[in-house]
Amino acid sequence: MPDFAGDTTTELERKIGPFKVVCLLETASYLLLLTVWLGLGSHIGTMIVGSVHGMIVTAFALMVVFTYQQLGWTWQFATAVVITGPVGAMVVYDRLRRWEAPSSAHRRAGPTMEA
Repeated sequence: MPDFAGDTTTELERKIGPFKVVCLLETASYLLLLTVWLGLGSHIGTMIVGSVHGMIVTAFALMVVFTYQQLGWTWQFATAVVITGPVGAMVVYDRLRRWEAPSSAHRRAGPTMEA
């Protein structure tokens, strides 16, 4: 593929950046929705911000569903972070921030028991 000629990153590594952004947007949009709904009491503002928040939550949930196995997460963890919403998004963000892609040799050979 000419777009990635000479690029040594994997597809999963390229997905991590946008995934982290969606995690932050999910939490920020939730907080904005709470502010508009409870703080301002604006019905129209709540509908607009709620609609945007819904799209971001959907994007977050789909990103979790399509990458949790590649990241080595269990389906229980994936389900929990989607259900818990903004708290789950921050947990995912923290995991992704600390995540390092396993090398291709490590993925082929599997984990070793080295000290």
